[in-house]
Amino acid sequence: MTSDPLVLSRPAEIRAVLADPRFTVEPVPRPPFALTVAWLRGAVGRFAEGSTHAERRAAAEAVLAGLDPDALRAEAFRLASRDTGGHPCPPEPEPERVPVLVLAVALGVRAEDGPEAVEAVAAIAPAYLPGPGAGPYETDVAAADAGLVRLSRLLGDPAPERLAVVAGLLAQAYGPMTGLVRGALAAAPARCAAGAGTGTGEPPTAGTWTARELLHETLRHDPPVRTLRRRAPGDGRTVVLDVAAAGRDPETPRGPDLARTGDEPEFLAFGAGPRACPGRQVALALAAGTIEAATR
Repeated sequence: MTSDPLVLSRPAEIRAVLADPRFTVEPVPRPPFALTVAWLRGAVGRFAEGSTHAERRAAAEAVLAGLDPDALRAEAFRLASRDTGGHPCPPEPEPERVPVLVLAVALGVRAEDGPEAVEAVAAIAPAYLPGPGAGPYETDVAAADAGLVRLSRLLGDPAPERLAVVAGLLAQAYGPMTGLVRGALAAAPARCAAGAGTGTGEPPTAGTWTARELLHETLRHDPPVRTLRRRAPGDGRTVVLDVAAAGRDPETPRGPDLARTGDEPEFLAFGAGPRACPGRQVALALAAGTIEAATR
């Protein structure tokens, strides 16, 4: 009989699990090279353990080290500003896709092919990171595989090792990045509505929040990554780490308070310990540039 999952929601408990290498990720098959999401999942560091994870993570970190967060932020601001068409309230869903578009181009896609690359990544992502318990009939695997074929072509059909790193970074970024921007824009005062006199119910000070403060508050209160999962040592029991609940814990400072002090908290939406998201600074820069443009 399978044991019920153990759910942890206190920040200290979650950090302890993430720091303990005895708690492992769910294993995935490692099929031979083919342009399929099954191959991609078996070829990236996220689903690996031990030395394999360390080697693949180092390869991803090397690629990310070649990116300039400040330049990415400026490009996200430029594109999000252009996409607004001069209106203070940009049309959805374009702003939330800007970070992935900028990242795809930075990782080797031609600028003119950026929108097609985003569509390809959007097809890959649900099968790359399926929801808990999702089976083959709950994600469109054929569409995801076709998306990987398209993305590989747009990247110039790189060697499998390079493709695994780049496609893995993009597929892993898509859901969290779009969710982070969407959440931060929803948390911002609705400038158009406020200008029309309809009111938003936001506290009076909310209109003074910066993009950084909005990001911090969203990562605390409405994180795009709401749970993480590990397997416990011994019996292999599933451990669910409730990141969303942890953000509401009294020991977690509010976003504006942190931003105003200059502190950079390690939000649990980015993980923690040896498997913490290596692209945290890049993700925050891309989201900040987009939000700055969309809320000005």
